[in-house]
Amino acid sequence: MRLRTLRVVGAALLVTAVAAACAENQDPGSEPGTPAETTTIDFGVGVDPAYSPIYLADQQNLFAEAGIDVTVTQYQEGTGGLDAILAREGQVTASTESSLLNRATRGDVKGVAVFSQSPDFIKLVVRDEIGEVADISRYGVVTGTVNEYATNKILDSYDISRDAVEFVTSSPAEMPALLQRGDIDGYIMWEPWPSRGVEGGGKILLTSGDVGYVYNLIIGVDGAWYEANQEAAATLVDTIGEACEQITADPQVAGTATENAIEVPAAEAVELLDGVQCQVRDFTDEDLQRYAEIAQFQQDSGIVSDPADPAEVMIRGVA
Repeated sequence: MRLRTLRVVGAALLVTAVAAACAENQDPGSEPGTPAETTTIDFGVGVDPAYSPIYLADQQNLFAEAGIDVTVTQYQEGTGGLDAILAREGQVTASTESSLLNRATRGDVKGVAVFSQSPDFIKLVVRDEIGEVADISRYGVVTGTVNEYATNKILDSYDISRDAVEFVTSSPAEMPALLQRGDIDGYIMWEPWPSRGVEGGGKILLTSGDVGYVYNLIIGVDGAWYEANQEAAATLVDTIGEACEQITADPQVAGTATENAIEVPAAEAVELLDGVQCQVRDFTDEDLQRYAEIAQFQQDSGIVSDPADPAEVMIRGVA
């Protein structure tokens, strides 16, 4: 098992990558930008239970047994792995469809498979005195992530204008403290941050499924790397599928893997993952239609200048 934990922000990572001359994804003798086969795969992930199949595959040496050399790198946010790909410092990552589409407008990032989905894992937590969505005036937002998209889904579902509320930008880990201090009224986030908010005195008001959103976690890759390493990429996807099969058969293994990786107690991790479907699958037409809606939201909200085209970003047939 090889695991690295990085606490860096995307901008700093991109600057570092430029200084490093983007060497890792290139053959020493190749022209800049030329894809090359790599023997070591850096797999960037976030720090929440949703990444349990990657944690499990790493800890049980499933990657090595499948014949691929993978180093799992943890970032404070799931977007860290995407930024590593853009910086040419990583080859593979796992993130929400919203984050992947956002980063795909900045560089050659592709999706190759869905490995997790749920209508319940992303939750809206609010201060205890908030009785209904209409009472929320300040939302905690992580710009460009599924959190911002889900926040917009709430506003649309309740016919509330974005101009009628205030958005307080911060990181996921800071949201529970902001809620407890009263700096924000609520935030819709992936676990464990809703549960942390509840521990600080908040309460769950709804889940993303209540406003029509079932999140997808997607295995993403450096597009140029994928073209040169399709067999390795397919093997990696199959290995995550094997880990998901183990988790489906025995959810406790996901809890143990999560506890070992990010020190969230196993029992808590299993509880947080209740209702999450861990299954590697190909993209469907319905997926692409929903992703197009997300991409259009990102343009309409000024997050990106031009929306990503899901039909171009998602590679079908790998899973």
